[in-house]
Formats: sequence, C-alpha cells, structure tokens
Amino acid sequence: MTIDTEERERPSEWLRRLREERHLYRRLLADAGSISLAAHRLAQARCRVQPVSFAIPTVAELRVAADEIALNVGAKLTPVTEQLLQDCEAAGLAVILPLSAPHAA
Repeated sequence: MTIDTEERERPSEWLRRLREERHLYRRLLADAGSISLAAHRLAQARCRVQPVSFAIPTVAELRVAADEIALNVGAKLTPVTEQLLQDCEAAGLAVILPLSAPHAA
C-alpha cells in the first residue's frame, strides 16, 4: 500500500482533490487493497486537518469514510463495522473505540 506525499504531507489538498476528482476514490481503493484500509487512510487524512490534530480515527470516522468510498465507487454494500475493525487490526492500523465497545476492556 503506497501513500503519496500529498496524502501524508498536505492532507487538506489531497482531500480537496478527492472531492473534485471522484475517480480518485477508485485509485485509493485499488491502492489500499480493501475498503477497510482505504477508509482508514481517508479517515486518518481527515483527522490530520482538524484544528486539534490526532492521527488515529475513531470508529465513527472510519465508518463514514467507508460509506463515502462505497458511494463514490458505486459499491452497493460496505463491510459491517466489525469487519472494518478486524481488517484494520490485521493490518496494524489503530482505530479509537468507544469506551463501551467490547474491545475497550
């Protein structure tokens, strides 16, 4: 999985390009290898452009990113949240879980 310089160093520009050039969602998905990993990259970029930057997305941010990617690539369904989390965990990607989540114990 390659992460380009713009995504890492200039996330606001990368996010703007995604919005303006919808075909880039397909490239993101292809490069990431799965919708879960692509969603993590998208959510992480969004986290980095927040006033208080924290590079680890929450479950909710991951879910929103997955749904957005699915919408823009024409996918009918997105994985359930549990599958998104399992895929991210298998890839060693951190996601912030709510305190009430079973994994939070």
